[in-house]
Amino acid sequence: MKQNIETWLRLILGAYLIGYALNQFLHVVPTSYGAMPTITRDFIDSIVMYLPFLYVFEMLIGVLLLMNRWTGLILIVLFPLSFSFMMFNMINGDLAMLWPAVLVATLNIVLLLINRERYTPLFE
Repeated sequence: MKQNIETWLRLILGAYLIGYALNQFLHVVPTSYGAMPTITRDFIDSIVMYLPFLYVFEMLIGVLLLMNRWTGLILIVLFPLSFSFMMFNMINGDLAMLWPAVLVATLNIVLLLINRERYTPLFE
């Protein structure tokens, strides 16, 4: 049963990451960063040239999760990204756009907890 739950959560997370990143290129579902403070807008404007690389990396992470390749490493790499996306939306005050970041962070944390025995050698 645990294996089925892990598989489904991994597939949902991988598919969501691929879909979200593809949407940034294809604009199937309209998205915006919403109303934000000037300092936040300046930050987004300063990193906008790196966002396509981030979305390609996000698609790569999603594909690796779907293929069940390097899942332990991918979950560790994804954690700071998902946490920072969630914190960015919380600090920005855009709580309506917080749900995608919370979904990714929650799936990531649950998968990390399910696979915690893989990470015990790191903390010995």
